[in-house]
Amino acid sequence: MTLHVHHRERGAGPPLVLLHSAGTGASQWRGVADRLGGRRRLLMPNLRGYGRTPAPDPAAPPLDEEVAVVREMAALAGAPVHLVGHSLGALVALHHALRHPETVAGLTLIEPVIVGILHAGLADGDPAAGRSLDEIGAMIAAFQEAIADGDTAAAMRAFTEYWEGSGAWDAIPAAARLPFFARAEKMAADVDLAWADRTGRGRFAALARPAQVLSAERTTPAAHDMARRIADALPDAEFATIPAAGHMAPVTHPAAVADLLLEFGERIPGWAGRAG
Repeated sequence: MTLHVHHRERGAGPPLVLLHSAGTGASQWRGVADRLGGRRRLLMPNLRGYGRTPAPDPAAPPLDEEVAVVREMAALAGAPVHLVGHSLGALVALHHALRHPETVAGLTLIEPVIVGILHAGLADGDPAAGRSLDEIGAMIAAFQEAIADGDTAAAMRAFTEYWEGSGAWDAIPAAARLPFFARAEKMAADVDLAWADRTGRGRFAALARPAQVLSAERTTPAAHDMARRIADALPDAEFATIPAAGHMAPVTHPAAVADLLLEFGERIPGWAGRAG
């Protein structure tokens, strides 16, 4: 059954699928798309419950519902894609690649929120992994508690200021905060999905595709830790840092992100020469 994913499409050439972070939507890639200047065919879907993409079926496994979005984009591309995911989108991208590797030519994970790699480290006796879990877990607990109390503003403050720094929520104009309130229920489901992840190192080792993992220079310690561990666990991965950027690098530093996507795409065997 076709899902009818709401998506944006731009450009021509070898296909990229770009998956957004929690709380944003396909529009977060606007600056990256402008920088790429039509040199790639960009498919930018709204994940479940964003834009006009249908909300997930509450009876279905949440990750399955998100992977279905990527599956439809891969079918629309008609050829193996360079699959790009940011934050929560990186978790979805990884699981799509694990389930449907034949549709993926290469994989870019930007500031990936994949806490399973921290649980794997903790199980191996690494105390640094435990510290990272405690760090990100404190934010998630504050977010979930505020949502349970019906205090959406407090939840969004906890979420935004963890990722973007103290004062970030207050710096958002009142009108620009409205989408966060409209998406609060879906954002809560996204946070739960990310926190429930238990992707083990063995799953990473099975992903035989070229990959790059991008961390931001000014990100949180836990996010940097996750990115490093994921790059180490993938069998064919490169690691790079986005200079001067924080967690929302695709929005704040689109030129740097686009350049990294272009450069990596040229190194994916046989992909950059596709007409799309």
